[in-house]
Amino acid sequence: MRNSHFPAGSRLTPSAQVNPSAIEGQGLFATTPLDAGEIVIRLGGQLIDDATLATLTPPYSSLTVDDGRHLLLDPAHPVRYGNHSCDPNLLHTDAITIVARRPISPGEELTIDYATHTGIESWTMTCRCGTALCRGTVTGRDWRLPHLRRAYGDHWSPPLLRRIRADLQGPSTP
Repeated sequence: MRNSHFPAGSRLTPSAQVNPSAIEGQGLFATTPLDAGEIVIRLGGQLIDDATLATLTPPYSSLTVDDGRHLLLDPAHPVRYGNHSCDPNLLHTDAITIVARRPISPGEELTIDYATHTGIESWTMTCRCGTALCRGTVTGRDWRLPHLRRAYGDHWSPPLLRRIRADLQGPSTP
């Protein structure tokens, strides 16, 4: 597996805290201004394969970090409260590093588009983000949507970015 070493624990900026969320239950909120590009989260956890992921009973938090490999986040760590938005203010710079997509004001909920790190094609979730860009349903196939590819550029988890690049190249010919 590529990049087989992942930290055991996640790290969350001290400029964030857990508060009630209008999106879903609890969420992460900025307590001080965050600059565009500022590291907000470094994810860590237990590396598991597709078969193990399929045996888990929700709720749990995971992300695809390589083909057939997922990082299962510690359910006791506050990063698990990171909610989805179809117009997020966070994005990936690599498999485990999440940065501010734009300047973020104190009190803003910190959100990411789950489609940028969900590699299970059959996965779906009803979206409650309430933004003007809300897709209604988020899926493990959303990496294929042209408007999301444009919006996020190279800011996808590595296996999804590889899928996007392979898809853009088209079928190889002998």
